[in-house]
Amino acid sequence: MASEVEVVIPHWNEADRLRKTLEALDRQSEPAGVCVADNASTDGTGELLEEFAHVRTVRMARNEGFGRAVNEGVRTSEAALVILLNNDAVPEPDFVQELAGAWRRTGAAMVAGCLRRRDGAIDTLGTQVDESLGSYDYCHGEPYPPPAGSVPPAGSVPFAPSGGAAGFDRGTFLALGGFDPRFFAYLEDVDLGIRMRLEGHRCEVAPAAVAWHDSSATLGSGSAAKNRLMGRSREYLLWKWGRNLTPAERIRGALVHFAVYAGQAVIDRNAAAANGRLQMRRELPRERPAPVAGFRELPFAPIALRGALRRRMGRRRGA
Repeated sequence: MASEVEVVIPHWNEADRLRKTLEALDRQSEPAGVCVADNASTDGTGELLEEFAHVRTVRMARNEGFGRAVNEGVRTSEAALVILLNNDAVPEPDFVQELAGAWRRTGAAMVAGCLRRRDGAIDTLGTQVDESLGSYDYCHGEPYPPPAGSVPPAGSVPFAPSGGAAGFDRGTFLALGGFDPRFFAYLEDVDLGIRMRLEGHRCEVAPAAVAWHDSSATLGSGSAAKNRLMGRSREYLLWKWGRNLTPAERIRGALVHFAVYAGQAVIDRNAAAANGRLQMRRELPRERPAPVAGFRELPFAPIALRGALRRRMGRRRGA
């Protein structure tokens, strides 16, 4: 008999990290099925998964990226609730119970879990999105548990869960097409959040559903590979939804990202994000999708330009 809940882990290499995640899932207070969607790993992942015979494995023919791997894991699942978890996140024993409990209690199609940093602070409790489609980790850097009043009333913020620790009603996820496969990695959770919000779905938070996160373990913070993928995803997100923005919102987003890319050129010593955007722009049709009814009513976070820049800087400092 299929489990009501299944944890889906998109994976590429990093077998040692995956082992810690799988061992922690074996110690959950509420048992759940586990699926590893493996993007054709070339390390010891195959041998590792043989040790965890109870784990369902979906093997991709090549590295298809985060979203495609998740989609295949969710498509082949029989669970009512699918929980997405990064392979560099180690969940606490009550992680599944807390996240599934929030889903059952509220009926929300999206539930945001809590990723914590090594220093104990919150890494993310979901994703906020501003009116220029900039995305920010909700409660990033704040102490845990969240200060009184920082977790808002149900359904207001975060805009959507972070893909690294998220619960989705499987039927809703599949009905909306899952993650857009054109996002190889990064910002696919923002795009899905927009589509789910447009259909009237809300996001709940489960602050006690904690997993310890080793952020950017796969590609490395500031690496050319990560920056390039972020740039490509940003360009695609704006191509897909940009006609819903006002000229002022587009200019604001451009200023924020110009500052980010300038900082990357100095700190990371690469211009991969800007190059990734230009590459994606050449691949996309000139004609952008038409504006969508209801987009302007979505609960975007009112983050001022100065605040956006401060949060971008704080994210890189780990503050």
